[in-house]
Amino acid sequence: MIIFRITESPARAADSAPTVVMGEAAQKNSALVISIARNGTLAKNLDAMGTVTAEAGHVVRIHPAGSGKVLNVAVVPGQHVHKGETLLTYQDHSLHLVRLEMTRAQAALATAYAASQNASSAYHRGYELEGTTVAAGETRRRLAVFQAAKDDVIARQADVDTLKHQLEEEYNSVTESDKAQTGPLDETSSIIAPTTAEVQSVFVGVADDISPATELMGLTDMSSVWIVSDILPQDAAQVIQGGEQTTELTSDTGTTLLKSKITSVGSMADPVTGLVRVISTAPNPDGSLHPGMFLNTHLPTREKTAGIIVPENAVTEINGVSTVFVSVSPNRFRAQDVHVGVTGNGQKVITSGLSAGERIVTQGAFALKAVMLVSDMNDGD
Repeated sequence: MIIFRITESPARAADSAPTVVMGEAAQKNSALVISIARNGTLAKNLDAMGTVTAEAGHVVRIHPAGSGKVLNVAVVPGQHVHKGETLLTYQDHSLHLVRLEMTRAQAALATAYAASQNASSAYHRGYELEGTTVAAGETRRRLAVFQAAKDDVIARQADVDTLKHQLEEEYNSVTESDKAQTGPLDETSSIIAPTTAEVQSVFVGVADDISPATELMGLTDMSSVWIVSDILPQDAAQVIQGGEQTTELTSDTGTTLLKSKITSVGSMADPVTGLVRVISTAPNPDGSLHPGMFLNTHLPTREKTAGIIVPENAVTEINGVSTVFVSVSPNRFRAQDVHVGVTGNGQKVITSGLSAGERIVTQGAFALKAVMLVSDMNDGD
């Protein structure tokens, strides 16, 4: 059985800070971590409201590689899509024509190759018999025919390579794929998302005729986004351009912190709002950030505060007072009132109430607080 006690430090008066006694087994169960308090400085963060916005210039306008008729539209405006996801399918009549051209080009290449072989044989026979049964002029003529036949093979091969490139690159690109086709006569082409994006607009419907000039839809690339904050000019003057901004992302599993780099701090206030715009670029590989989202964000400033740097979890509120637990012996912890100067990036600066070198609880302070509260309730009874 594990027993907790609240005692007073023998070296202090009756109004001194209480001490929590917690056995080794209880400390292990509560995952207590004890660290040495150290001096340092922490930049002050400016709390602001951030708005997720698509990056300017990240709109992708999708066009088909061929001409045909729309079979299916798989997305609607506002829908979030991932890279490679099918947006639209169409019957690609141009694909049929290109395949016919490829068949003709391959046949022409085979004919040219056969002619080149015949011309080569004729030239070499003439060369061997030159001066006997074949005149020198005839040999030169056969050589010219052979060279022309070789040039024709090169030209026909170029035709085949061009059509092959068209089939492999134009009809299979970052925005189009023929991989869904079920056979060599299938002319279905799929328009696919080139990246993680949000559908902004769709301009065609089922059975519409389309061509390479037709704009099918517009997407906004959401692989990275802007987090935009509008703040007072005097605050903006303190924000560090290029600094690391921290934004809170809240979900059912808790709150995580997103790091982003501040890329722009406006030099002039908006004439309507009187506020200055600060923009940071945040990665968004999973597409969890959508335009229009409002988030709590923290902007780094030039103002710094010196003191004892501790993790946020080391400080807990007891009766409205910031408190840390100082380890005074292996199983004894003193609740020490402190003054917190600045909070940022998961850390706090203690400006008074704590000295460098003291051993403090940096993880598990909540368990010690719970013991104190239970003890206070029992004393009240």
